[in-house]
Amino acid sequence: MAEDVPLIPREDVESYARARLAEGYDYFVYCAAAHYPASDTGVDRVLVEYRVRRLPKDMLAFRVEVPTGETTPSLVGVWAGADWQEREQYDLVGVVFAGHPDLRRIMLPEDWEGHPLRRDYAIETRHPPWR
Repeated sequence: MAEDVPLIPREDVESYARARLAEGYDYFVYCAAAHYPASDTGVDRVLVEYRVRRLPKDMLAFRVEVPTGETTPSLVGVWAGADWQEREQYDLVGVVFAGHPDLRRIMLPEDWEGHPLRRDYAIETRHPPWR
């Protein structure tokens, strides 16, 4: 059975996250993003999913939709564990997290052009010295 994951408006995501923290969801599990080109829905966008836990066993997921070229609030101020994971999504998918304390590449060189996990990233792009 598919899990029901709420889609939270970007302007509400920080307050939603703080409310979950107040409920005891104090363990940040992950943040992951997927790019959906305009050909899929008519809007070029990225869907960011967060998952948090209330130990010992309660798990909660929620999503935020970010149109390409726009930002979504960083959740580092709510869960410190979001720091490097938001940087990874910025680096690989191009999601810009507004208010992030150190939003820069974490996996690829600073001079890398583009975001290789976007669906519009050309697979044949040359990347010396790797290929």
